[in-house]
Amino acid sequence: MCVLSALMVVYIAFALPINSAMSNADTMGRLRIVLTEPSQFVDSADVRRALGIDEALLPYTNRRTFELNKLENKLKASDKLQHAEANILANGDLKIVVTPMIPVARVFDPSHPSYYINAQGKKISADLRYHLDVPVLVGSFDSIYPAHRLLPLLDYIASRPKVNALVATVTQEPTGNIIIVPTIVGHVINFGDTSMVDDKFLRLRAFYRHVAPAQGWNLYDTIAVKWSGRIVATQRNKALEAPALPTEDDMSGALDIDGNEPLPDEDQHMAAGNKDSVKTSLN
Repeated sequence: MCVLSALMVVYIAFALPINSAMSNADTMGRLRIVLTEPSQFVDSADVRRALGIDEALLPYTNRRTFELNKLENKLKASDKLQHAEANILANGDLKIVVTPMIPVARVFDPSHPSYYINAQGKKISADLRYHLDVPVLVGSFDSIYPAHRLLPLLDYIASRPKVNALVATVTQEPTGNIIIVPTIVGHVINFGDTSMVDDKFLRLRAFYRHVAPAQGWNLYDTIAVKWSGRIVATQRNKALEAPALPTEDDMSGALDIDGNEPLPDEDQHMAAGNKDSVKTSLN
């Protein structure tokens, strides 16, 4: 027992200082950034800015006090990164693996600066350093009618050369109606929403084949295929024939009576009706 006690005292006397020294030497290493795929939109410098840490201080930072989860959450909150994962390697290096955001469309909304969106609808701030060749969405977008609701329609158009050749621009009204501006100048197409896309383009094709050549390509300014099984076209010239103004003879009779003379109930009703007719005609 005496021997064991003596060995324990010796171990404690030497082990504690050694463990303390090893703990103090357990610091971070260098920063390593890995992009899972090449991107024209995100580079290593963008990831470093998103991290917001001073690389020069990493070798002086203890691994145990380093807030790895907080750093990873900060990266995931970046609008330029789709996914991020942070790990501390055995040698102390901080390895950051990120998947850059992949823009699929650029949005121009009068109420906001332009921005990109990915396939899930996440917004990506537009950077003047880059210009990506992606479809453009123009219109009013909000939480009820977000921009990414148009993505299925864009995919459909891009996958069909004939339809792609027909469509010039896709826009959205504040009411949510999707408006297609075709390459055929002179009218727009009220597409409604992204339901029954194939059926709507079939109806539109039928209109171009059978109606427009017979009625004239400039007769209509709006072609609506938003309603199931129907095509509704609005004529360009909506001016109505001006109503004929009443003559003096038309306004004579009941209106020419003496204002002090009481009228029978029926005559009063007729006089009031004539006055209303005159007002309507003049308006």
